[in-house]
Parts: sequence; structure tokens; C-alpha cells
Amino acid sequence: MEWIQEILTEHVAILPLVVFMLLMASAIGIPVGEDPVNIAAGVLIGDLALGADVWVPTLVAAWLGVTTADIIWFLLCHRFGSRLLRKRRVRRVLHPRRMLQVKHQIDERGVWAIVAARLIPGARTPTITVSGLMHLSRWKFCTATWLCVLITAPMQLGFGVLVGRGLASKDGSAVLEWSVTGVVLVAVAILTAVVVRKLKREGVPRARMRWLREQRSNRAPPPTG
Repeated sequence: MEWIQEILTEHVAILPLVVFMLLMASAIGIPVGEDPVNIAAGVLIGDLALGADVWVPTLVAAWLGVTTADIIWFLLCHRFGSRLLRKRRVRRVLHPRRMLQVKHQIDERGVWAIVAARLIPGARTPTITVSGLMHLSRWKFCTATWLCVLITAPMQLGFGVLVGRGLASKDGSAVLEWSVTGVVLVAVAILTAVVVRKLKREGVPRARMRWLREQRSNRAPPPTG
């Protein structure tokens, strides 16, 4: 991907467009994660010391790209969920056990499960898919997505900027930024390890397999408000 970086370095004005297009790729089934795209954009901004004329449009593009892609996939699952689940490619990406776990969480917590999923690695796509299959309220899903990405997109881009500034600078401020970032990452890693260990010990509750069979056979339950 060095050639992409070289092009962006020479033509930084197109960075927002590139970020938006990469994030939108997930709406058509291309597995592009929001974290690597937004963080990489932030690294480039920090490394080249780009100003607000670039990073503000890039942040807007990151928010629009993530939210639009997620909403498109939600609407596709809302309308064509049963057909999608019969696609071999989709079945390879969405493990039945994970989908049933997500179904249980949505049953228990409603729209808050969508909020939590944005902070759990690997939970974004299954949660969006199950939300569509359950015919959750479009406005509830969109509102939760819009508000969550207002938090996650600046965090991802900001982290990338810190990394980029650290790569471009050797002064004391860069060392301090790296130290703070390192402490935060270690704390997050420890917390994640504790949660994963607890879940493995206690087991993750999940919905009955009958629900997924009904979805695949196109005998969906009534819509959820």
C-alpha cells in the first residue's frame, strides 16, 4: 500500500474522498474496517502536519463513510435478510454462534447493544446484521449509529494523528504523547483480557437456534419496534 501513501502525500486534498470511498466499500461486502482506515488517515495527517483544511473534511468523511455504510447494510438486512443469509459468502463471515449471541444481547438491552457493539472488536457487522433481521426501528438504529460514530471517529483519527506526530517529531512532547498513548493501550488491553477471560469462564448467553432457522427459511418473526 506504499503507492497509496505516496499518492496521498502528493495530493493531500483527496484524502477525505479516499477515506469516504474506503469506508463505503464495507456497504457492498468488502471487509474494510473503520479502525485501520481512520487511524491510517490520522497518521498521515500527523506525519505531514496537515492543517484544519484537510483534517476537518477528513473527519467529516470518516463520520459519513462509517454511518452511511452501516445504515446501508442495516437496510439491506432489514429488507433482504433471509436471502442474504442463504449466500455462502455471507455465511462464511457471520458465524451462527456470534449472531445468536448478538440476538440475545439485543433482546436484553435493545438499542444499547448497538452502542456497545461499536466498542467490541468483531461485533460491528454481526450486530448490524441481526438488528436488520429483527426489523428494529430504523430511526433508533440510525440515531444510535450517528451518535456513536461521533465519538469513535474522532478517537480513531485523533489516535492516528498522535502516532503521526510521534513519527515526525523527536522532541519531548512526542515522547509524552507516546507515553500517554501507551498507558491507555495497556489499560484497554488488560480490561479486554479480563472481560474475555470472564466470558470464557461463564459462557456467553445466546438466543435459540430456532430463530436463525426461521430467518434462513424466510419465516421471520413479527417486526420489533
